[in-house]
Amino acid sequence: MDWKTLLWWLGPWCDQQKAPKSVTCKDFSISSKSASFRFRVYSGSVKNGGVLVLPGLHPDGLDDERIDRFCKVLARSGAVVGVPELPTMMESVMVPQVLSDTEESAQFFRSYLLEMKQDTFGVFCISASSIAGLHLASQDKWSSVISRLHLFGGFSDWMEALRFAMTGQVPNVDPPERIEVDPLSLPVVYMNLMRSFTDFVDFVPQLQIEMFGQLHDYVSQTWEKPDVFHPDHTKKIATELFEAWTQSSAVQGVDWTSVQKCFYQACAIEPGGQEYVHAFLDEVSQRTLPQHLEWLNVESYMSTLKTPLDVSHGRDDFVVPHPQALQLVNWSTATITRVFVTGLYHHTGVVSISRLMKMLIGLPKELFTSIQMVKALSELSRR
Repeated sequence: MDWKTLLWWLGPWCDQQKAPKSVTCKDFSISSKSASFRFRVYSGSVKNGGVLVLPGLHPDGLDDERIDRFCKVLARSGAVVGVPELPTMMESVMVPQVLSDTEESAQFFRSYLLEMKQDTFGVFCISASSIAGLHLASQDKWSSVISRLHLFGGFSDWMEALRFAMTGQVPNVDPPERIEVDPLSLPVVYMNLMRSFTDFVDFVPQLQIEMFGQLHDYVSQTWEKPDVFHPDHTKKIATELFEAWTQSSAVQGVDWTSVQKCFYQACAIEPGGQEYVHAFLDEVSQRTLPQHLEWLNVESYMSTLKTPLDVSHGRDDFVVPHPQALQLVNWSTATITRVFVTGLYHHTGVVSISRLMKMLIGLPKELFTSIQMVKALSELSRR
């Protein structure tokens, strides 16, 4: 890929609402053992190598304008880009199915590229999908096919990331740092803990399933929506969802008052939701994690990694704390490992102009780091 083209489109000087127009895309359907899902391929006039993009947790999937723009930028820069609409990522939960779905996606993309006489590709992972990229690249079957792996906003400690998404307190830094977090990350934390721990919310099992669905609907309507403001709009959305839930639920004998309190706390429209989660995580830390969460042990994948690795992280990331990027590098066994921590990006894109002005003194260094990061990104499609 042409790194100068990437730098232009991905930099703070470019309107992030605009995307390259000279790019074509085509949707396919993949059927895995557990689900069927869309797979989209982007290409421009120049087709110089392939990049598999693994999206993070978000209910919009391929309809997320940010992931669509990013893939178009990569394609405009000369890559053939493949991106799967991973079902568990759309559910906004971390479950092992994402690993097998990623393998199916990689196999499909490789077959597509082989028809173009390209036998390798790079992998770019966004946030939570870093675990899937590491799983893929750590296998002998794929280590010779994947030319390079790039993690953006990846995690080394999932449970610590859940805490950070609520508090913004950056761990293991001196002087202490605190990032302004998105309060609407809280329902995603609830959904993941409900899926991982059956004793997190003390309701009858049928009602837990229904509450998970209600929280997902709430996240779909509110999370990272530029025209939805918290709590002005979100309180009305949560209230309407809850009222409809009480009317449609088939579960009998429900104490809806206690359920309402928990739901509103999870939606961050009533206080106490964070405190409940912290108390639960404190309890979890005192016991052995269940075996079904072992797949989230990032270090186990890093210990067998041979694929060249780049780790990028925004210093203002409000979902995964930036010191986790350094931990990933410390664990890496790849012969080539680079890390880029930059203040020009947060978790989902470029920081605001006001934030740029505050870092004016250190801006030359930030620009240098970001240029190096973009150059590393351009190497993903190198054959």
